[in-house]
Amino acid sequence: MQDPLLGNKIAGAALAALLLIFGLPQLTKALTGAGGHHGGDGELHLAYGGDIELATAAPVEEAAPVDLGTLLANASASGGERRAALCKSCHTFEQGGANGTGPNLWNVVNRPLASESGFNYTSALQAAGGVWSYDRLDAYLKNSQEYIPGTAMIQRFARDDQRADILAYLSTLSADPVPFPEPAPAVEETPELDTAEEALSDEPVEGPGDADPEPEEAH
Repeated sequence: MQDPLLGNKIAGAALAALLLIFGLPQLTKALTGAGGHHGGDGELHLAYGGDIELATAAPVEEAAPVDLGTLLANASASGGERRAALCKSCHTFEQGGANGTGPNLWNVVNRPLASESGFNYTSALQAAGGVWSYDRLDAYLKNSQEYIPGTAMIQRFARDDQRADILAYLSTLSADPVPFPEPAPAVEETPELDTAEEALSDEPVEGPGDADPEPEEAH
């Protein structure tokens, strides 16, 4: 007599086999924590206890800014001359040199903005006013379009030391170079006292006259 549940038993066995084939690897990954999922804010890990941890990247500490006086004190004018070779397609550097796409740069340090004779400056530079101090030249070289929007010059030197080298070279383009700004004074760190030293420093110190007088013997 044929078993009326034979078909159900065969189907159940097949279903169990499929579950083992496809479900076992996933179960293994879940138990071992393998195969984490990467999200936008970090990496998602499944811990052994079932807790979910979000591991984010450690913040990158930015280097403290160095003042311009310190940079210029350590700058290389010869290195700046090499870097300024890129500018020779637009500027001349010698005394009495002709204007090109940009103005002649002899005596540019502390020269009033938009003042080179015979050069047609943009209205943005004409409206800026003031003189080309080291600080203003540094900001202009860093990002000319951001510092004076509307200027025709498009130039970016992102590195502080490279700009300082160029400024050191520009300072040589004069019969009477403008002195560099003084470097900022170094910040002295105050050493911290140990707890034991602090406790000792708070203890009152007895002088010779502070001791209790010895009792005199009765005669």
